[in-house]
Amino acid sequence: MAALRQRCSLWLLTILMFCLYWNPAGSVRTKTKIYIDLKTQSACFRTFNGTHQMGCASSQSGNVGIVYYIQKSEDFDWILNDGPHAPYIVVMDTKDFIGDNVRRLYKRSDRVTGIMVISLPPKNDNSSSWPQDGFSISDSCPNDQAGLYRDSKVYGGCKKTKWNLPGSGLIREDLGIPVFALSDESDVDKILKKCFFKFNERDNGSSRGYPLCAAELKIQMFGAVDTEVCLRRSNQAFSLLPGSIICDPMGDKNNHVTMMNTPQNETRANDSVIIVGARMDSTALFTLEYRSSDTCVSGFVTLLAAMEALWRVKNMIRNTAGAKDIMFAFFHGESYDYIGSSSMVYSMQQGTFPQDLNSDRDDLHLHNIDLQHIHQFVELNQVGYRDKGSLWMHTDPDNRRAKQAQIKNMIDGLKAATQGLNVSLQEADQTQPLPPASSQRFLMERADIPVVVVTDHQAEYTNKFYNSRLDLAEFINATDYPPGLTEAEKYDFVTTQAEMISELATALARYLYEASTGVAPDPNVKDTLTANTSTVTHMLYCFLVSPNCELLKEIVPHYNSESLETALLPYPFYVGIHGDQSQISALIYNLMARFTGELVDLDESHCKTDDHDKRYSYLYVQGNKVGSGKDRQGWCIKSLVQDSDAYSPAFQIDDYDWKSGKYSTWSESRWAKDSLKVRLFLVPSPHLQASVLASGIVVLVLSVLIVFWCNVHSGYVFSQRLTTSGTQTTYSPMI
Repeated sequence: MAALRQRCSLWLLTILMFCLYWNPAGSVRTKTKIYIDLKTQSACFRTFNGTHQMGCASSQSGNVGIVYYIQKSEDFDWILNDGPHAPYIVVMDTKDFIGDNVRRLYKRSDRVTGIMVISLPPKNDNSSSWPQDGFSISDSCPNDQAGLYRDSKVYGGCKKTKWNLPGSGLIREDLGIPVFALSDESDVDKILKKCFFKFNERDNGSSRGYPLCAAELKIQMFGAVDTEVCLRRSNQAFSLLPGSIICDPMGDKNNHVTMMNTPQNETRANDSVIIVGARMDSTALFTLEYRSSDTCVSGFVTLLAAMEALWRVKNMIRNTAGAKDIMFAFFHGESYDYIGSSSMVYSMQQGTFPQDLNSDRDDLHLHNIDLQHIHQFVELNQVGYRDKGSLWMHTDPDNRRAKQAQIKNMIDGLKAATQGLNVSLQEADQTQPLPPASSQRFLMERADIPVVVVTDHQAEYTNKFYNSRLDLAEFINATDYPPGLTEAEKYDFVTTQAEMISELATALARYLYEASTGVAPDPNVKDTLTANTSTVTHMLYCFLVSPNCELLKEIVPHYNSESLETALLPYPFYVGIHGDQSQISALIYNLMARFTGELVDLDESHCKTDDHDKRYSYLYVQGNKVGSGKDRQGWCIKSLVQDSDAYSPAFQIDDYDWKSGKYSTWSESRWAKDSLKVRLFLVPSPHLQASVLASGIVVLVLSVLIVFWCNVHSGYVFSQRLTTSGTQTTYSPMI
């Protein structure tokens, strides 16, 4: 009898496997009939510092709620108090997605289990689609606790000036629910037309009946608590199971280049290096949504253009006796408590900047630069919006008192460099402290470095979308193209912002020439020190419109060209995690090499650092097109461009006090590849769900009873009467 049951079981299993083999997609098709998956991967994610966790996460299986689209202010009260179908997944327009509204929702996690914000570009430049007072995820006083004034009773907490008035501070809040941005029109169409308006929209103020459209939002984060705890858990897990890291320190690379090639076996005098710097990064609440037109692009494009102009007269500067060296520095991770600048300062203090000489002192390296070598620091901050038509020079009051003559010379020199140019530089209020700037980290360690920060705001930011996905190119007239242009024509079209940046870059290059040599440029040198407007135009297009552009194709290796050609959006300006170099820092490095280096006649296999002279870097890139086909010439570029880790000292110092606040402690949670997911489905009424459940229970009970009865009566059910010589025989599979 047991053998018969076994044979029946095997027979049924064989049929089941045959059905699955014959139709393997059946379950998949059933799933697609139940769920509608959205394309979006733009999610708020979890981050940490030394004391807190911030950002967003969902439960392991995802957060589920009824979809509701907020169209008027009364809808907030209905969702939070009156709606009968809580919990809700809230859909919001961009204009409503501001700090106060987000807090109202996430603090009622019993009724709101997720948020989706529509993030489509407005049609016909409809300014009413944006938050009227601006939006920024940073504080009103960005990086205050990591900067020069953190302990100041006079200037700390932005007592003199609230720089970032639209600052929501969401960057430092633990929202605790999943939040997604919807930047694809098909996603928005599914959410609104196929889901909300069809099933969920209230009818004359009354709630709709079942079925209702629901959403499942999944943002499964691995890390928790804070950076210290998360890293400790990662280290413990890794020791037991390699690969079980749950969070990573934020970081990337700083890029820098010096005018002089001074080796370590020569002398570098104190106060002999002029630093001119800008930041490379910004941040926003969502992955893939890092627009940064004014926050950082306007500044670093100006710096690159000034660099290109200045290197045309490099031999004149190098051959001038007593000329000061000029270092162009691009900092990464400044949005997160000055990761890049604090890392550079720390390296200077350790004697390992710009190159670590400890490993091979017999080879030639660039002479180290420390804080005592710095003669002055000029920083470009946001320069895309002009406050009252001018740019503004900011100084620190204490620094100004200590170095009054030098700072006055810097301000006068910068003003003089604008003569004959369409750019106005004015001095900000001398009693006002520095705005958030990388140079603050240098002043924290050496207070008498003369510092001037050039920005587009006299007091509070003119950029209402600082550190926000809404810091768009059109807001700074970087894409004011005439209608009907092709992409190729847009690439070459000189926009209003391109003209403004070119003028500022020209003034900066002329100022740096005189500050280095001590000699005012004559008319011929002035003409040479003119920024290339075409180059500026191309850089703005490549960084703000599309990386699929000729300038970037020329300066990347052939194995990176496909990523440019397939890019649908500008590359993100988020710093990322230490150990992974971002596209932005890599591209800026390559542009620096192109603008300051020389082409040498070496093929790809021989284009590499000299075995003895380590001062120079070598970079092999695609180069310019040859003919009308896809072939390119190939360039080997030799330059003095270097990179260094933008990696907070907090992660380098043994037994660092994570709660001290001295250095950035930001880290990012890891998540699985399929952790970011949004899908829609219909929810039947509770009565129908109860009926289905009851039916299932009845079927289950009946099945159990039938199986039990069959088992009890198996001798009768599975027996056969075989009459042989008048005897009854039980069936045997062996017969």
